[in-house]
Parts: sequence; C-alpha cells; structure tokens
Amino acid sequence: MKYICKDPNREPESVKQYKQLAAQDINYGYKYLHRPERKELLKALLEEQGYICCYCGMEISDENSHIEHLKTQTSHPHLSLEYTNLLASCGISETYRPAYYSEPHCQEHCGRKRQHNNLSIKPTEPNCETKFSYTAEGEILPNTETTVITLNLNYTELRKLRKAAIEGAMSLIEDEFSDQEIALFAKSFEQRDREGKFQPFCFAIAYFLNSYI
Repeated sequence: MKYICKDPNREPESVKQYKQLAAQDINYGYKYLHRPERKELLKALLEEQGYICCYCGMEISDENSHIEHLKTQTSHPHLSLEYTNLLASCGISETYRPAYYSEPHCQEHCGRKRQHNNLSIKPTEPNCETKFSYTAEGEILPNTETTVITLNLNYTELRKLRKAAIEGAMSLIEDEFSDQEIALFAKSFEQRDREGKFQPFCFAIAYFLNSYI
C-alpha cells in the first residue's frame, strides 16, 4: 500500500459545479453523478495516484478501475461526493463493466472484494507504508492484518505480480553496487516517470531493495 496525499484542488470543475447545482436536490449523491463527470473524476484520481491501484499497487487505467469510497456510501452517504474520500481501485464496477474490460482476478481483491467493510489501515494515512513488509515471494506481512484479509492482498495472482516486480528490480543490482547506490536505486521507485506514473508495486520494490542493504 502506498500513501496517497489527497489534494482537493484536483477535483474536476465539472464535479464541483454538479455539487453546487445539486446540493439541495433530494437526488444528490455519487450514484446520481452523470457519466461524463464520473469519467473526469476517475481521470483525476488516476493522475493523483500515479496510475496504480490505491490498495494493491498494480497498474490501472480508466478501463480496469473504478472509483472507491474510503468511507463507504452505506455508512457515510454524506461523503459520497467528497473528493478526499474517493480513490481509484483496480476492478470495474459491475454497473459499468463491459464484458471485455478488467483483469479477471481484480474481482477477487481490493475494492471489489472489500465491498462495504471498513479498513483498519488506509492509504490516506501518512504512515500506511510502514505497516507492511514484503517477502521475495511477493507475500505481504503480517498476513493476519485485517486490511490484508479484507482486501485479499495476498491473493495468488497478486503475489505473483509482486514477486515478478521485485525480481525485475533485483536483477538490475550488480555485485559492485554500494549500499548507497542501492538506497538511491530504491528511492528512484518513489518517483513518477515522465508520464506521471509510478512503477507498479513500487512500494514493495523499494521495501525489498532497502532490506537488501
């Protein structure tokens, strides 16, 4: 899980205008947000997160992700359009998912798996990244943490993807690299590329590289 610093200024103007116009309407809320505004909102969230899932860190786009409510619409309906409560998670909402969209395994983890359950660790908490460690096999520890269980973050396909990402980074380390060079290499995974994207599973890679020192 990577820390997401929510910036209200990223909220699309079209969404702000909708909220102003519909504020007194009995049909006010996320489920009434029109499709064009919904697409702009998802685009803003993807850009904010560097195009990785708010929970597992796999690469996502507008075609294999959905808008996730950190505090659920069921328990906090008044926050359904609050930008700081919205994230982009892998997996398309069933309401909008064409048959050919989305990674099949996304139905088994993250936002689709979570449904309406609360989380003990949230990606908007500055210290969330310190709560987990990762093995060379791609497993998240502690595997008994309720957030890991609720989001099913140790799902087989996710572990395989994390393992491949870690192995890919480790293969670039040469024997003569100093600890300082490895630390700088690990830090590079905290940066976005020229397109504003993070490397998928960047936090797991950085953790493992730093543990290698």
